[in-house]
Amino acid sequence: MLYPNRLQAALLFDRQVHDLEAIMRSFTRIEGMRTPVAFSLSEANPGRFYRLFHPAEELMVTFEYCEHPCAPEVFRPTLSSPYTGIVTPDIRDRLNRTQTHILLEVSHGVLGGVESDPKIAAMFEAIGRPPSGATREQFERRLQVLALMARIAIEHAMPLAVHWTQSDLLLGGEVFDKLAADPELPGPLHIHPQLFGPRPAPGDDALVGIRTFGARHWLGREVIIEPSVLPWLANVETIFTFLRIATVPNGYVIPDGDTFGPEDRSLSYRVLHHDEGAMIGDVDPSPADMPLYELVPLKHLAHGLVSPQHVPDTRVIDDTAFPPDLMPVDQDARMALANEWFQKRKLAEGIGGRFEVRHADAPEAPPPPPAPVVRPTPSRPGLPSLSGRGLRARVFGRKEA
Repeated sequence: MLYPNRLQAALLFDRQVHDLEAIMRSFTRIEGMRTPVAFSLSEANPGRFYRLFHPAEELMVTFEYCEHPCAPEVFRPTLSSPYTGIVTPDIRDRLNRTQTHILLEVSHGVLGGVESDPKIAAMFEAIGRPPSGATREQFERRLQVLALMARIAIEHAMPLAVHWTQSDLLLGGEVFDKLAADPELPGPLHIHPQLFGPRPAPGDDALVGIRTFGARHWLGREVIIEPSVLPWLANVETIFTFLRIATVPNGYVIPDGDTFGPEDRSLSYRVLHHDEGAMIGDVDPSPADMPLYELVPLKHLAHGLVSPQHVPDTRVIDDTAFPPDLMPVDQDARMALANEWFQKRKLAEGIGGRFEVRHADAPEAPPPPPAPVVRPTPSRPGLPSLSGRGLRARVFGRKEA
């Protein structure tokens, strides 16, 4: 679902918290410094519940304090994800200690997010009323506001854990605070890398795959990488690069069958577009439960991977000269292919990248001069490097035949 309207975060505590009004007032003060039209208080139950409304944006936020733990079933999906235990190893103990929680919510529209109800959404669609907050700009504004609300609450009272429902991430409070400080959208807070793979035989290396949760809110699809020998963090970095290409100004989704990688040629991944029901997986294929983008590692020099499917970097075609021995015989097919290359070159150049065509039967060209290498730099020491900024520095689209 693109751009979900109703966003929530739950802050879990092992004690009573009496700061809800102070948290709300800190939020209104900070937001009031940013915009000329301030939030107004539309509903209040002192110390328990506050609803604020921004009339210019039709943006509604709520702060609610609950003197009981969250329902355990809420956390079952995220607890089944290995990533949750990796990031916060003692997360189950933290949940067991929870006594109270603060629930934060943000939505666009005067109806306060009830449009997410299928019956109400169908009624509005029938009368031609567009859904509230249905633009990327509004969605990202909601994410930013919710992160600000949560960080202000953390300044007043550090929680045991935070459940960020947009990506179903359950994080220790200190981990969440660091991730929420990253202004990049989508960032590590918004994409949940759900890890999976077969149980390794004794003496074998573990093969780990990744399926995202949260990418659909920008792309309409999730991203999957089948289990491979590559470290899962390396694949997470590439997933963020793929998302960055799609979401930067003039960005685009890499076309089906094309490859992408940085200009230092250290990586190459093929992109496959799968519709719902398509069979995915080489070893144990299963039908996709929703549309997916699959990234297939072809080359990762840092980890010694070069797939037989990778076309060598020296087999480059001059896609403006249209070599006759490598082009279709049919004139219409030849023109269609030439136009496809032209359009893809425009897309790549639109984000400051470069388009390149390679073919296994092309004559071998001299190796290109080495490009400057931008070293990946972890944005937050002590945590997994999930931002992918090093890989995002410069990218280019490629077509490998």
